[in-house]
Amino acid sequence: MAAMKKPYGKRPKTSKAAPPSAAPESTAFKIRLRGKDNAPLTIPDLNQGLYEAMRRLSRYGGYRAKWATLYLTLVDENGQEVRINEEGEWTIFPYQSAADEHDA
Repeated sequence: MAAMKKPYGKRPKTSKAAPPSAAPESTAFKIRLRGKDNAPLTIPDLNQGLYEAMRRLSRYGGYRAKWATLYLTLVDENGQEVRINEEGEWTIFPYQSAADEHDA
């Protein structure tokens, strides 16, 4: 018996997908740091922006952040994107006890 060929074109719909407006809304809070006129931020400018973000968040000290991820696109003086290490990331744990630091 010869194999049946599948017709080309659109597939028949088997079920209705939920409309885009029904997607769950994220509860993540965004903090955007931008340079004046969208110019790249210097590292000192980034530092000041992060301090300002922390100053504004200080009034919400009763809450906890589940996690935070900061994405940076770093550029050199010519505007070319650069990486500061091979992995392209750091994981920072804000607090370590002295015992943790010295493997005690």
